[in-house]
Amino acid sequence: MSASQTTRKPDFEPKRAKGSVSKKLKPLFGVTVAIGILVLAFVLSLAAWHFNEEHPRTDDAVARANVIGIAPRVSGPIVKLYARDNQFVKSGDLLFEIDPADFQLSVDRAKAALASLDQQIEVAKTQDAQLKFQVKAAEAAVKQASAERDQAADSLHRLEPLLPKAYATQEQVDEARTKLSALESEVAQANEKLNQARVAVSSLATLQAQRPGSVATLGTAELELSYTRVSAPFDGQVVGLNISEGYYAHVGVEVFGFLDSRKWYVLANFRERELKSIRPGMTAEVYLLSNPERRFEGTVEGISPAVQSQDDNVEVKGLPFVKRDLNWVRIAQRFPVRITIENADPSIFRMGTTAVTTIKGFTRAADRN
Repeated sequence: MSASQTTRKPDFEPKRAKGSVSKKLKPLFGVTVAIGILVLAFVLSLAAWHFNEEHPRTDDAVARANVIGIAPRVSGPIVKLYARDNQFVKSGDLLFEIDPADFQLSVDRAKAALASLDQQIEVAKTQDAQLKFQVKAAEAAVKQASAERDQAADSLHRLEPLLPKAYATQEQVDEARTKLSALESEVAQANEKLNQARVAVSSLATLQAQRPGSVATLGTAELELSYTRVSAPFDGQVVGLNISEGYYAHVGVEVFGFLDSRKWYVLANFRERELKSIRPGMTAEVYLLSNPERRFEGTVEGISPAVQSQDDNVEVKGLPFVKRDLNWVRIAQRFPVRITIENADPSIFRMGTTAVTTIKGFTRAADRN
């Protein structure tokens, strides 16, 4: 090997040193990137956890609406059925009609009784002046007969002490007694005539006092007649109609259900640890599994203060029951949160539809309040 070749070898050594440094930095860069990714994943997980804590979400929710039972207020066979099952009807639309024949007869009888009473009152009014005059005449007759009786009694009381002294005869005393007895009979007859006259006058007042009762009877009959036509109390949908014309309806017994489509809400069951982030008045975002592409807005109306515990042996009426997912693991209890839907579409909402609900929080307007 020549001397010139020996002296050139050191010129290539620095280049090999740079390549070795680059190879050493590559593992360090990879570790740094991996640590960065882990830190970013941790931060994102923490942010997601915080978001979920502040904005609870659940798919354990169902769409609900209030349902009432349509029950007649009078009994009778249904002669006309205007509603169909699942039909949507407007407030005031006729649902069915009960046979009105018996109730129409009651109205006719009540009208006839009232007309007869009014006629009796008119007759009594025309006789009222004459009857009052008879009362005054009878009172005067009683007064006169009473005066004559008192006078005869005084005469008898004066004659009786004179009889032992022979200042009066027995015949005079007997005559005075007879006269007093006759006058007492006249007083009794006059009182009887006076009572009869007063009764005749009071008949007008009695008839007039009976009139409000007759009017009320007619009103009741007309009201019961109106009850034979049953109409929708509000906009809603017929549910569970399984009868036909001829069905005998009973007072207070439900004929079919009626769903109130004016107001829809969602009962969302949230875990008890999530309730601290939920307050009445908060806005919510709701999706229905039947139409997942539509977003609905809601407002938290309230949180149930109690649920039926699975550990209780005695059922408490009125408390909602929320079933837990597992029986052999102690998991968080869920409580129903009622969320009123602001922009519900009655053509989409169905009672019992599964809903996914996310609590969004207070709006700016609510924060200012």
